[in-house]
Amino acid sequence: MKITSQAKYFDGKTSKPHFVELEVFLHNQVTFYFENRRLVWNFQDIKFEKNGEILSITKKDNLHEIIKIENPETADTIYKSAKTSQNLSWYQNILDFGPKFYLTAFVSVITLIACFYIFIIPYVSEKVTDILPISFDEEIGNTSFQQIKSTSNIDEKQSEKLQEFANLINFATERKLHFKVINDEEVNAFALPDGTIVVYSGLLSKVENPNELAALLGHEATHIKERHSTKILARSIAGYAIVSLVVGDVNGIMTTLANNANELNNLSFSREFEQSADEGSYAILKQNKINSEGMYQLFKILEKSDNLEVPKILSTHPLTKDRMNYSKTLMDKNEYSFSSNPELQKAFDNLKK
Repeated sequence: MKITSQAKYFDGKTSKPHFVELEVFLHNQVTFYFENRRLVWNFQDIKFEKNGEILSITKKDNLHEIIKIENPETADTIYKSAKTSQNLSWYQNILDFGPKFYLTAFVSVITLIACFYIFIIPYVSEKVTDILPISFDEEIGNTSFQQIKSTSNIDEKQSEKLQEFANLINFATERKLHFKVINDEEVNAFALPDGTIVVYSGLLSKVENPNELAALLGHEATHIKERHSTKILARSIAGYAIVSLVVGDVNGIMTTLANNANELNNLSFSREFEQSADEGSYAILKQNKINSEGMYQLFKILEKSDNLEVPKILSTHPLTKDRMNYSKTLMDKNEYSFSSNPELQKAFDNLKK
């Protein structure tokens, strides 16, 4: 089938359009006369793009040579022919997919991104942490603590008392734990990868008994035992870590993580890690026959503080209703018998002086 139509031809040498008479043999070729020469463009050598009602035909080997057809009916007929002949440009093919395709593509991309963050990043962080030696945790933790020490008021006397209290608890870990008190009214506590657990005097002043303090220290000790800080750092560089794991660049991963060590005391733990630390804290209380009500009462203290102002500890250890309910459930189970510990009480009383 042949179609005849007026068109504008741009020869690629000037921007001036030339009016030509086109003969279009559908699915085959486009011919026209220009400067007394008959030009033949075969379909396989050209591409078609439609912008509104205007159809543009371009030579693949010379993108500056263009034919523009402005008659809507003719443009539409030729365009449909080109489409069935699969002579549309990749860009035009994408445009022709329509809104439904774009919506589906958008949802698919969002789903892939969500899957990446939910499944791939945690997996990569676990693998990265597995290949890093404990000595690395010691190094970045110590670096972070030295930075904190230079800008904070470490209460050495209270730190010794807290260490004495903690030494009476079996934290079920081979890691050596160091306990420090920062003299600051902020309600906060955090654990560093090297085994340092820092508690602020503002939080110590709110803790009312050794059970609550043991629950707090058990929670932080579990973060260290499970290497949560290192895993979170690994998640923050997941993209780089994936490439490094593929090529086996362990030193590159360690260097990048070390550069982020100054953020260790500000890391926000995920719900997964907080749940794990709560479970670990409960296991420590159970092993030491310490009343698990301490965990629940600790959460009540933090919740009460949250009603006045947001404690710093809640920005890094989010206190959710699930955590509150979980601790209450554990307490109500009465899974083990507990007894008073005079030594622990004495050490606590000494700390509170």
